[in-house]
Amino acid sequence: MLFRSMRLSDTPCVIDLLRQVGNQDFIPPSRFWFLIRLLLPTFYIFVLEDETGLVVATTFLNRLPNPKYGWRGYIDYVVVEKSCRRRGFGRQVMTGVLTEAERLGCREVLLTTSHSNAQALYESLGFKAKPSSVLMRRAS
Repeated sequence: MLFRSMRLSDTPCVIDLLRQVGNQDFIPPSRFWFLIRLLLPTFYIFVLEDETGLVVATTFLNRLPNPKYGWRGYIDYVVVEKSCRRRGFGRQVMTGVLTEAERLGCREVLLTTSHSNAQALYESLGFKAKPSSVLMRRAS
């Protein structure tokens, strides 16, 4: 397995992975969206390749300044290919992104999830569920 930064050529694979967590109305990001994100100095997209070079997982890390912690990392979209789940790839992706967050100076890392089936994994990596006051508004 190889955990690495996403390349623009990985875009179709990453979009396919993102489709697995979206609903049927999901509109995938464009190649241009990925290009812009890959150029940002505080936004990172990572992938996990299997032994054959196939991208089997992805995650996003956004690094933002925080007055209390210096840098705070936000992990989003931890996605493992459906056919590859329950084989340790989620743990490998999370271990890789946490290592990168630490290397990038993040003293605190937040993760949001809507899938309770992964909560045991996140807790085993030191995450604790917290009561949240997160509010979300979708554009009409």
